[in-house]
Amino acid sequence: GGIFGYFLPRVFGYNEIVCRTTAIETAMKSSAFAFLLASLHFGSYSVRVPAAVSVVWMALIGSSLAVMWRYIPVNHTLKFDRSLAKRKNGL
Repeated sequence: GGIFGYFLPRVFGYNEIVCRTTAIETAMKSSAFAFLLASLHFGSYSVRVPAAVSVVWMALIGSSLAVMWRYIPVNHTLKFDRSLAKRKNGL
């Protein structure tokens, strides 16, 4: 999920900060969602094991990715100026 979470926003033109955030959030939540679905819909505990392992794995990978990206600088992008949006919309 994290790879698609990074490259899909990149394809649509989002900046690096959005791509990184989406990658981390997507990776972390997809494994937790898999565990939730396995617990709700399957009675056997053995069905939940892959999802539980995935939760731990994604927590480690997501945290490592966040630490790594903390030290890789992001090019500064222009900040959104609300006054321009108001002028454009005639507000």
